[in-house]
Amino acid sequence: MRVILSKSAASWLRREMQYLKHHNPAAANRFVATMAQARQLLAEFPEIGPEGVHLPLRTARTWVTGDYLLDYTVTETTLTIVTIRHVRMKQPGPDLDPDDGWDL
Repeated sequence: MRVILSKSAASWLRREMQYLKHHNPAAANRFVATMAQARQLLAEFPEIGPEGVHLPLRTARTWVTGDYLLDYTVTETTLTIVTIRHVRMKQPGPDLDPDDGWDL
């Protein structure tokens, strides 16, 4: 299966790499290895991640690899990684303004 990155996922990946290279080159090397292994596993087993019931796109899946979450969609021939985030980052979703009538 072909594994591709969305533009936003590719952009995030580049920023994370630059950050890690600047602050901790060894961590940058581990990050590259983790992402390469994740890509290989997802290509082999596209349904490895559970469906992301809490994701904005109900058909998306999430795979946890190391300290990172990869949200992705699958078609017959292509797996698209839509977002990549550190496990400590907020899950993607609609931005809610507390002043819009919601009782949060």
